[in-house]
This record gives sequence, structure tokens and C-alpha cells, in this order.
Amino acid sequence: MRRYYLHTRHNGTFYAELIDPQTGTKLIARSTGTKNRDEALLKIAEWLKSGIPTGRLRKPRSLEMAIGIEAILKAIRRAELNSDDAMRIVNALKERRLIDVFVSKPGQGSILFTDYLRQFWDYKASPYVREKQAHGQTIGENHCRDITNAIRGFYDGYFGGRPLNSITRQDMKDFSLSLTEKREKPKGQKGQFAERLSAAYVNKIIAAGTTALKWAFKDGIIPVDPTVGLMRFSGTPKKRGILSPKEVETVFKVEWLDKRAYVASLLACTTGLRLGEVLAIRKDDIGEKILFIRHSWNACGGLKSPKNGEERKVPLLPAVREKLLELLAENPYQPKDPSQTKDLFIFYGLLEDRPINGKFLLDGLHAACKAAGIDSRARGICFHSWRHSWVTFMTDRMEIDKVAKISGHKTRAMAEHYADHVLNEAIEKTAEAGAEVFANILQFPVRKGA
Repeated sequence: MRRYYLHTRHNGTFYAELIDPQTGTKLIARSTGTKNRDEALLKIAEWLKSGIPTGRLRKPRSLEMAIGIEAILKAIRRAELNSDDAMRIVNALKERRLIDVFVSKPGQGSILFTDYLRQFWDYKASPYVREKQAHGQTIGENHCRDITNAIRGFYDGYFGGRPLNSITRQDMKDFSLSLTEKREKPKGQKGQFAERLSAAYVNKIIAAGTTALKWAFKDGIIPVDPTVGLMRFSGTPKKRGILSPKEVETVFKVEWLDKRAYVASLLACTTGLRLGEVLAIRKDDIGEKILFIRHSWNACGGLKSPKNGEERKVPLLPAVREKLLELLAENPYQPKDPSQTKDLFIFYGLLEDRPINGKFLLDGLHAACKAAGIDSRARGICFHSWRHSWVTFMTDRMEIDKVAKISGHKTRAMAEHYADHVLNEAIEKTAEAGAEVFANILQFPVRKGA
């Protein structure tokens, strides 16, 4: 049996087709690299004796091994493979570190990365959201909406036109670093603008992409997880400010622009309610001495369960209850049948089936602080600051576990986080007292330039 065939191509170079001695099958033609027949014959003899050079290093491979690989390739060409079979072959090659490419099943991975992100964070249609909810984990509609806004604001411009299966770890790394760079305020944009994004916000933006990419990898849409090894950014988060007891007293003594804003802040200050819980209060939630926290208002989804999915009761001061009932009486959407008032929102807005916009209540708080001589914006005071204040005031008089149960904090650690203001004030007062007590005892010489 012949061991090879020799022929030339259009450029005169000799090519050899070696033959499998057992089956007589020809292997793929290989160039001898010469146009001289005698040199080509010598090279073929060397191949048959020492092996066929392959790869960049031209490492010799035996004829038997070359024949085996040819058999594998022919089997692949002839077999009735589906996309799952192809992915298994690719993954087998990757496990042996023979290839390092991004391959996906036809159709799924070719979707635009930004389109995939929008679908992934669509609260009503996302399989990710449904799975979290099925496992008893909470994920808010506002959270998904905020992430969708981040996708529009940051991902669209950076990844526009890129398919999902083309995104690499280096792409995500470069993107994350770009988020830390100084930004220029867009022309015509009014209001506040941050030249640099906070570390917490950068991490939130990155998580919008990495969470979706990890899901795509686990779901078999992309064969490799491009988020492996990405580092989070660290920084000191900006803490919300709170008002001191004296400032609280002053704020509630000034004239407020709107009664609803005044009562909402009064309620939050005395109960520790979240803004969404305040907005959701209806007549049926007001007891004689207790306020029932059954819902939270979400601008996108309407009435929802409170955060952490647990209803609770909070003590209601008589004076605050009176103010809530006064607002109820002023609600312009009173039904003809008084028995139907149970569903009326206390903090009514422009529409009968929706409470007032939460921003209106925040603006009212800022206006009252300004009237009281307090720069609330500079101090980071927001509506949620009432919750911080309440926990701070109460932990000075009650056990932290009891405070957490009333406030609806899921863990003691979270309640203690809010109560840190108590410790800080105690430290400051102790330092002041110590300075007075030991002023005449520890008299150190003052160094020049100190």
C-alpha cells in the first residue's frame, strides 16, 4: 500500500497526503515548504520516521496521532450534532486549556448586551426576578427601575452595538474603571451634578451587568463567566444626617408650607416609618393607640408589602393620630357612603387612587429646615433621616432588640447601625467633660507651630 501521495499546487509548492496504513484513508494535505521534488521526498521520509511537525512550535506528532485526530474531525463533520453537543465539545477543549474563545449557542448569545440587560431587569418579565421571589427573596420594583435607568445612562453609550457573547472580562474591567473617572456636566443640565460617582454607586452600576452576565453563564447562554475576578470599589459611604432633639423641636415650631408635609414628617419622626410606609397609610390602618403597617407605596407598582415582607404594629401618639384623622377629613375624594372611607389615602394627592408624590414631602421638610435656619441639604438630611432619628432617640431609652422589632429592621445589626449616633454623641460629651475635668491636671507645654 502506498504511504503517501505527492503533488504540487498552483504556486509550484509540493504537498503530501499521508495515508492511514490500516484504512487507506488520506490525511489532509500538508505543505512540504519546497518546490524541489527531491527535498520534498526527503521531508516526507523524515515525517514518516520522526513524526509530523504541528503547531507554532512545530512539535512532531506521530502518524498514528495525526490519523486519530483526522478521525475525530471526520466524525464531527459527519455526525448529526445539535448546539448542546457543540457546546460540550467546546467546553472539553477549554477544560484542556487548548482554546480560550467565547462561544455561545446560536441565537441566544447574539442578542445585544444592552437589550439583554433590559430584559434581565424587567421586573414583570425577568426570570431572575421570578426565581428570587419563588425562593422567598425580596427584590423591589423600584430597584429594578433604578438599575434600568443606570443601564440607559451608562451601559448604552459604552456597549452600544456589542452582542452579549462578545463581552469579555477585560471589557467589564475597563468599563468599571471608566466609571471612576471625572465627569463633565452635560450642557443644559440643571440641578446638582457629581463630578465623580461614589464607590457605592459605581458598584451598583457594575452589579447591574455582572449579575446578568453570571446568570447568562449559568443558563448556558454564554460559555464563560466574564465577571470572574472583578474587584469591587471601596470608599466611605455618605451617611445620612439627622437632626438633634433641639433642632427637631425647632423644625416643628416653624410654619410649614403644606399640612400633609408637616404631618408626614411628624408621623415618621414619632414612629420611624419609611417614606413608602407613610404614603401607604389609609384610614383602616389607624387604630386607637396603634398604627398597622400593612403596605408600602411604590410609584411603579402601587401598594406592596412592607420591606422584608412583614406586617407590623407601631405605637401611635394621640396627638399624631388626631392630625392623621384631620387629614382624612380634608381628603377631597370622600365617598358618598361614609363606610367606604377605609381605602382613602391619608396623604392624598392629585389622583384618588394614588397618594401624594414623596418628593413633595421631602421638599416640605427642606423648606421647614430652611425656615428653622438649618441647611438640611448640606447636612445630608432627607425624609429617611426621621427613621434614623427615631432609632437614635429610642435606643437611648429601650433595648435595641425591642426597637428593631417596632421599626421593622430585619436584623439587630442594622438597627445598631442606625443607633451609632447615640454612641457618637456619648463619645463627644465624654470628651468635652474630660477636657474640663483634666484641664488643670494635665498641663503640657505648647510646642511652637503645633
